[in-house]
Amino acid sequence: MSGTVTPLPEWTEGYALLRDRIASFPGPDQLRSVDLNGDDPELLRYWPRNDWVPATEYRRVILLGAPNPAVASSLSSAGWHETATLNLLAAKPEDVEQVVKLAETSTVFEAPMDNYDVVEVAEFDRPVARGRMHYGSTFGLLSDPDLYAPTNPDLARRAVLANFAGAAYSHDLPWILLVAAAEHSEAMTEGWSKATKISIWQQS
Repeated sequence: MSGTVTPLPEWTEGYALLRDRIASFPGPDQLRSVDLNGDDPELLRYWPRNDWVPATEYRRVILLGAPNPAVASSLSSAGWHETATLNLLAAKPEDVEQVVKLAETSTVFEAPMDNYDVVEVAEFDRPVARGRMHYGSTFGLLSDPDLYAPTNPDLARRAVLANFAGAAYSHDLPWILLVAAAEHSEAMTEGWSKATKISIWQQS
């Protein structure tokens, strides 16, 4: 029905917190966030159904779901361009790796922060992978791990994700969610499935 508003899911606010951003809701279908200094306004919402361009204060928008070609054309005509495609992946903690065997020279560190927990993998005391997880009411939301030239990138990344899966399981959370770059989405281990496409657009 025309005019129907689809409220944003809970994980979207967690995604702002994972990136050290302060979130507010101009409406149930929109999330506005700024950095910790109150700058860099960003809008997150589902793809609109009709021609649309964001308010002039925004230089970046995050659009959820299947792209709307008409809206994409409007954005392009207004000087916007798509800079990244991500996927929200979902899994049950018990269905994915919770333990990854690392070399004896590797160490895993865990640190709870205000809005998320941090897991870091080090090789010879040098950080090589780091990830974050925000605890929601029924899920743990993970960031795509950052890698810093590990000897085995796939193993380091899996170690971070496995540690968080184990933590979510120990907290009796039914779901873990991961916002992953498109190229990483295709290489995920068994148990993960794609839930939502995420398109990031930037103003020229």
